[in-house]
Amino acid sequence: MNSRHPITNSQTKPGKGAFRNPYKGFYSIWIRDFGSLSFLLVALLGLGLAVLTLLTKPEKVEVINLTLGMCILSVSATVAWQFIKLTASEHAALIPHYRKQVMVQAISVFILMSLICYIVFESTEQESIGTLMLFFSIGMGFIYVCLIKPQRFNLSVFVFVFIPLAPEVIVYLPEVIVSYLVLLPVLLGFLIDRQLLRLSWNDDARAIYLNGLETGWMIGPIAGQNRWFMKLSRYLHPASYFVGPMLGMILIVVPILSVAAIFLSAYMEADVPVLMVLSQLMIMVCCLIHWTRVQRWRAAETLYMLPSFSGKTGLVGQFFNSQLRLLMIVIAIMSLIVLLSAQFNSQISLMVGLHVVASTTWASGLALAFGAMSRSVLQVSSSMLIVIFSSVWLSTSLVTLREENAISLGYYWGDLGLLLLMAVLLVISRNKLWKNGVASL
Repeated sequence: MNSRHPITNSQTKPGKGAFRNPYKGFYSIWIRDFGSLSFLLVALLGLGLAVLTLLTKPEKVEVINLTLGMCILSVSATVAWQFIKLTASEHAALIPHYRKQVMVQAISVFILMSLICYIVFESTEQESIGTLMLFFSIGMGFIYVCLIKPQRFNLSVFVFVFIPLAPEVIVYLPEVIVSYLVLLPVLLGFLIDRQLLRLSWNDDARAIYLNGLETGWMIGPIAGQNRWFMKLSRYLHPASYFVGPMLGMILIVVPILSVAAIFLSAYMEADVPVLMVLSQLMIMVCCLIHWTRVQRWRAAETLYMLPSFSGKTGLVGQFFNSQLRLLMIVIAIMSLIVLLSAQFNSQISLMVGLHVVASTTWASGLALAFGAMSRSVLQVSSSMLIVIFSSVWLSTSLVTLREENAISLGYYWGDLGLLLLMAVLLVISRNKLWKNGVASL
């Protein structure tokens, strides 16, 4: 039976001018939380791709709709995660204005991103707003069901399945229903508001939050003791020790979803940025290795006590080798998906494919190297800048490919230089891992 206690503010009367800045602590609440940050990065990636497509190929409205959908659903998942964290935190009842602060920030983030998405959508001069409203309805519906039952957040991976399906659903809906679809987000907004007024501490939400805090929640539930996930986790041990079966789940499920997305985009004749999204997810997986290590640094002693290692040197050596195995898996996944994409896209030549794989490789390697050097949550969070840099690098090169049917030589030389830098930093990072002892960072 769940324990539920209303979240109430402290009885202490706030002084004059209290709660003047509801956005104070935004960085700590949203950016230092990997669960929130991972969804925000996906949302920004989708928005950036939508703007790039609008500026370069405005006639590709189906691509703009898909990337806007990715942005809206990712922001919705971020907001749902923050509400789950709010109901899971006892200090929400102790810190004055904390509850209101999180709600104001969450609503502001959702409204701001929604307005930007609407402006981008209107710039395409599409006649019907039905597709955008359907994405909003799915996203807000997901927030609502997570407020009612936090365990529904485990189904977030299925929410993203609607990204390629939503435009097809709109085509088959009667025009009368599409015209009234704009009312559904309004209704869901009213229901969410009522649910927020009754928000209370929830033991189920606490379980979800603690699980995500330790594993750097991304876009899917942990699959438990599935033997394939466990086998892959054992192969990547000890790098997978802090993450658990989730690492194997991501490395197996994400490529399967990518293959499905390639076939769907070929069937729909839509230019879905599968390689771009897959590349960023693979880099985030590598960031996850050291994020969880820093978050669960006390568990390193338990790892060290296992009979598999011959002292700290053996532990560091095996951890480094398991990182290299992870990097090889990332390269294999990207290579296979690039080869499959090339069958449906004539622009993906051998050199273009090598550029995509190389960009993902050096970014993943740098994420592992900087992560191994990190000694705090702030430092390991800063290593996430690699995701943004690689996103800009890869997206600009693919835009050049779309416009000029070729990628400039500078990108290939850049990949080569960054691969050499990655190799050097990986070797250096080996000696930085647990430099001060296993019992500390």
